[in-house]
This record gives sequence, structure tokens and C-alpha cells, in this order.
Amino acid sequence: MAEDLITSDNLSVDTLRATFEAAYMDVSLSESGHLRIRDACIVLVIPDMERRNRIRLMSVFGFKDGTSPIDRLQCVNRINDEYIMVCASTTNDGLLLFRYDLMLDGGLPRKALVLAVKRFASIPHGAIQEHGAGIVE
Repeated sequence: MAEDLITSDNLSVDTLRATFEAAYMDVSLSESGHLRIRDACIVLVIPDMERRNRIRLMSVFGFKDGTSPIDRLQCVNRINDEYIMVCASTTNDGLLLFRYDLMLDGGLPRKALVLAVKRFASIPHGAIQEHGAGIVE
């Protein structure tokens, strides 16, 4: 039963990759060494190998050139007001980030990881369509 859990003891890119491959997900390794899942959107899976206590899910989009900082912040704030599973943020160089951290306290069932990634991947496009139409690429 313990082999069905992802814990701080067995957390690795290889373990995560094997979990996604077993679920027949489209997984590859990004140039930065993170797992890249192709689902409803591209999801980067970033294990915290220093603390070994979480796995971060992240999707990255770009704001259109000329979008003002206030418009970017208003978009992010509206997304954060409505979508509780993700945290949206913007960067100084015009990126829109969606992220969610999965904690490993007590272990994370592999099935729960796969379902969390699928649920996470289903959110950004709808949030962008609803709150960032016209300003997000």
C-alpha cells in the first residue's frame, strides 16, 4: 500500500514521471528539468527537492503586448477571487502564472496526483476566457 503513495522519501522526477506514464498521460521533460504534462493546457510539475514536502503544478501564459500593469493585476485579482484551487499571478515581464501546491504530509496517493493535475489543467483556459479575454495570448 505504501508504494501507492508519493512521500518525501520517494519523491523524485522519475517517480512522478512513472506515475503519469502509468496513467497514460502525455509527459516529457522540459529544458529546465521539470516534468511537462500536455493535457487541457501545459502543466509543469515541479517537485520541491530541497524541502521534499510539496509538488507544485504550474501553467504559464502571456499577456498581449501593450497590456497595462493595472489590467494584468485586475485580471489576476478576478481569477483569484473566483477560482479557489489555483493561485494566479503576473510577472514584470508580462507572464500570467497559474499555480497550485500539493502537500506530501502523510503521503499523496498516486491517483490523487493524477486527478489533481487533470483538474488543475482544466482551469486556466476557462479563467482566461472569463477574466482575461482580449489581454491574454
